[in-house]
Order: sequence, then C-alpha cells, then structure tokens
Amino acid sequence: MDLRRFGPRVVLFSQTTGYGLYGVIRRAQLAAGKSPGELYHALRRKARRRFRPHEVMPFAQAIHIEVTNACNLKCVMCPRTTMDRPVGHMSRELFAKLVAELAPRRAWIESVALMGLGEPFLHKDLFALARLARDAALPNLYTSTNVTLLDEERVNRLFADNVFDLLICSVDGVTKQTYESVRPGQSYEIVENNMERLLAAKRERGAKRPAIELQILLMKQTENEVEAFCERWAPMLGPTDRILVKEADTFGGQVPDVRIAAQQRREPAARFACRQLWKDLSIGWDGQVTVCCKDVLYKLAVGNVAEERLVDLWRGERWRRLREQHLAGGWDRLNPCRDCREWWI
Repeated sequence: MDLRRFGPRVVLFSQTTGYGLYGVIRRAQLAAGKSPGELYHALRRKARRRFRPHEVMPFAQAIHIEVTNACNLKCVMCPRTTMDRPVGHMSRELFAKLVAELAPRRAWIESVALMGLGEPFLHKDLFALARLARDAALPNLYTSTNVTLLDEERVNRLFADNVFDLLICSVDGVTKQTYESVRPGQSYEIVENNMERLLAAKRERGAKRPAIELQILLMKQTENEVEAFCERWAPMLGPTDRILVKEADTFGGQVPDVRIAAQQRREPAARFACRQLWKDLSIGWDGQVTVCCKDVLYKLAVGNVAEERLVDLWRGERWRRLREQHLAGGWDRLNPCRDCREWWI
C-alpha cells in the first residue's frame, strides 16, 4: 500500500512512525491565526512536556468532554459491548460549569474535544454546547461523528454556527459489504450520501472551518480498500481537509487488537510511565473525571466534577497516587493500564 501518490491530503498514522507529516500539518493548522501570546503559551507547554514530561503542569493540555455515550451503531472494534455505565447526555448546566472552569486555564489547554464513547450528534443541544465553548475562547474545539446523522439541516447548521475547528468523520470502508461489516446498524448508502453532502456544502460556501478529517481505520477488514477509499474521497477535499488512515485502537487493551500485523508497532525495550496521566483529562457525560482518554469505561475515575473542581482533581491526591504508581513501574496493578497497547503514543 503506497499512499504517497495522494500527497499531503492523505496521511498514514502508524504506531511505528506516529503521525509524521500529519503531525507537522496539524501543528501548522493549529498555529495559524494565533496571537503572539497564544504561540508563546503553546511553545511553553511543548517545551515543558518535552524536557520535563513527568512534571505536573498547572492544568491538563488535552480535554475530552463526553457530551453523550449514546450511539446508534454497534461497531466491531468498540468497547461499548462491555460498557456497564448508564447511557445519558450531559446537561447544559454541567457543561456550562465545565466551561467556566476551563476558560481561565485556556493558556495551558491545547485542544478541547466534545466526544467520548458515543455519537456526539445524538445530543440535541450539541451546537448550543459548542457555542458556549466557542464564546469562552476554548482552543482548538473539535468533535467526531460516524456521519450517519449529517442530514441537510445539521450540515447547514454546522457551517452557519461555525463553532468547530475540526470535524472527524469516521467512514470505515468504501464498499457496502466492508462498511456494514465493520459498523453494523446503518446502510453505507446513507453514510456515503451524507459525506458527499458535507464536503459539497463546505466547497460551495468556501468555508475553511471546520477542517474535515475523513478517517478510515486500518485493520484486516479494510486493508484492501484503503487506496480505493483515498481515490474515492481525496478529489473532494478542500485545502484544510485530510484523509487519515489510522490504526484501530484497543482503548487501552479493552478490546481485541485488530490491527494488521504489518502495522504492529514494536514496543519500546522498557515500559515507562504513561505521559497521558500528565497530559489528558477526560470528563464523562455524568461528570466523572478520569486520567486518560483511553479509559472510556472510567475504571480510573478520580472524582466527579459535579462535586469537585477540575483543578482540584487534576492536582488531587487520587491522581497523584496514580502518577506515582506509574513512575514506580506499578502500571500492571492498574486496570486498564496493565493491558494498554497505546501507552507510548
């Protein structure tokens, strides 16, 4: 599989090489339009993480807010099959509380994702929540979708409201047979039509935002369709859009590893403390807070933002003990850390 002929519009994320060119492109996009002060804070964050990776910063850099964990698909690579958490939608009151806490700390935040273990567009107030975050100037606001709900009304509002910097669109396959075997619960024709509608609407409006990242997971079921997928969609992309060919996730070893053998990353010779505990902060729809975006079942929850402040949880005793356990090499006593396949990313 040689994707170089597609140029920078198609990027392969491999757990051997990381994001490579994609990382350079995304960093350039994230830097575009920033003030000198914002660029200073971005460089300061990166320098501290590079040279002092296990020093606790004043606040988390990557914020994940699960607006809902409801979903309308039953994807074969998703840990929802073992989820024992109740299904629900984040209230506007709780979201507003989060925004009020995040806004004063935005100098330390690199990105805010409105997504978790669910389909964000199932939340009836998604655009209203995103507007609260946008008005608070939270940086690099993005969400994801399985594209099934991107009808004309939602697509029009997506561009009219202009609240998201990035929209990740997951379409795993370029044929009906492959797509519906990987993502049961929806017809490929609907997803294909919705994706065409989204890209056409952006092109017709000449919109730069949101950047669209059209994603296909690289696994046994899709391996033979990756090039056809790129041929199908690359000509329709705008200047800020990309196709990301990404290895399937194991969500910290909580689902079977379905990555193809050729893309398996060689693990480092010795495991080290996971950097996510010094970088990530994930909030469930019900206010639970966990230390890593891979912990989608909230097994390592350190508290609830409905009862405690985020900054107190970030620097609190429970989180501190988890960091110390990693620094001491005790990740094998933590679930899901002990089975994680993504800890070095």
